[in-house]
Amino acid sequence: MRFRRQPIVYFALFVILGTGVCYGDDVAIARERANSDDAQNLDEAFFHGMARALVISNVEPNKLGVGGREFRVKRNPVGKGCFVYASRTRFAGVERNLVWWVPSDHTAYALNSPSKTVTPRLKWPREDGVDAPDTAAVIGYVFTGKAMTAPAPRSAPVPGATYTVKEYRIYRAVVDTPMSIPEAQALGAVARQFGVTTDVARKVTDKVQEALFRNKWFGGPESEIRRASDWNGEKQ
Repeated sequence: MRFRRQPIVYFALFVILGTGVCYGDDVAIARERANSDDAQNLDEAFFHGMARALVISNVEPNKLGVGGREFRVKRNPVGKGCFVYASRTRFAGVERNLVWWVPSDHTAYALNSPSKTVTPRLKWPREDGVDAPDTAAVIGYVFTGKAMTAPAPRSAPVPGATYTVKEYRIYRAVVDTPMSIPEAQALGAVARQFGVTTDVARKVTDKVQEALFRNKWFGGPESEIRRASDWNGEKQ
């Protein structure tokens, strides 16, 4: 979600960081004002304050009674951005870990169900086709101090297991057809929509499904279309 630069957010940043941070306060003071556990310099402390304010600006009334006062921030030790988390972990006697990933000062993602409940407007990373840190690893790092390891390099597609944007849209149109409609009828309708034969529509659907399976790319439509070999910013 884009960071809407509203006056209330800037006011929150003023309160969190104070005016002195930009004029020479030492890192320890800047870190304290940003509710940061481990910012290593003034720029990072400012980013942590921005990240915390961004998540707080997306909090909505919730059954956990979370408003953001208890939110703190840790740096991502093996990648970009930082993690915003609720220092309180018990809610009505139930253990819950609320944590968000903020890769930049205008984007924040919910990483698990409790955080999504509190900030329903924030997307899951997969909705934007973003490779996020492993949630279990983040929770272990943030709440128990377990070391995180750098993610493995993103693998190239399995040879031959690719598809184009048009092929993905044909596949998507077929699989999104209600189950009450017979397969032959669904393929015929999609074939007419895209100007191909029914046989081509069937083969394309099988091809895309196989590519998604072999590459382990299954996710939401917005992330799957980004895997297309000729994807150039199109949305599904």
